[in-house]
Amino acid sequence: MVSLEQIRALEARVEKAVLLIEKLRKENAELEQRLVEASQGEERLREAEQKVTAAELKIAQVEERTAALDKKAQDAEAENSALRNRAALAEQKADEFQAKAAECEARAEQLRHEQSRIEEGLSHALDKLDAFEDLVMGISLSETARTDGSQPGDDKVEAAELSPSALKSQEEPFRSTGVSSAEKNGTEHEFDIF
Repeated sequence: MVSLEQIRALEARVEKAVLLIEKLRKENAELEQRLVEASQGEERLREAEQKVTAAELKIAQVEERTAALDKKAQDAEAENSALRNRAALAEQKADEFQAKAAECEARAEQLRHEQSRIEEGLSHALDKLDAFEDLVMGISLSETARTDGSQPGDDKVEAAELSPSALKSQEEPFRSTGVSSAEKNGTEHEFDIF
């Protein structure tokens, strides 16, 4: 038969077993929790690794883009430098063209001035030619008149008209047109018709 002490010892053992089972259940629950947390941590770790991998890919892409942008920036700087050089050359040529244009304008003004002087000289020459023609016509008329019936005083009038001093005074306007001696050297006898 079973004694009371045995039953009490059995009860004590059962209580200890129950306590042990509860303790083990708690530990098991904690371990399961830790296992879940560990699996979640692994998932998080995998996710983090994937994020790191994606970030590394993005960094590589950014580095490639940065390198491409650096190359474009260098190309743009080289092109900008070439354009600046071209602009400087264009400005230099523009200055040269402006200087040439000013020179051409000055030359055109000088030619206009010379043209007006030439026209003046031509006008004087035409006037002198008209005077010479009138003189020649007058001489021929006086010769005709002399052959018809010359007067003794007509010889003196002809001599006065043909005298070198009279011809010199008629040529004088051509020599005093305000032309400098340096300009006269090349064009001194250009319009001299006598």
